[in-house]
Amino acid sequence: MGRILRITLLEDAVHGIDLGFPTTGKLLIRNAGSQDVRIGYDPSDVGAAGVNYYTLEAGIAYTFDMGPTVGFVAQGQQMYFNSPDGDCVVEIWFANNR
Repeated sequence: MGRILRITLLEDAVHGIDLGFPTTGKLLIRNAGSQDVRIGYDPSDVGAAGVNYYTLEAGIAYTFDMGPTVGFVAQGQQMYFNSPDGDCVVEIWFANNR
């Protein structure tokens, strides 16, 4: 089981998403849109003046291990997403081992 989120990011609107999960498994993040997406640990990192962000390019997917003690990209906190150049869709899949 797990859960799947499909989020529409409006142009230059910052969205906070909790990527924490209590069991082990995999976390998949995919940019299903045609615009690049900024990802950061703070809303100000991914905004128009932000400089501390990671770019998830259009069409790219990343896979991470997840669990309560190892492998979290953002253990115990939210990550922030922004599409500064136009509307975009991000898909997030929490695939747990239960």
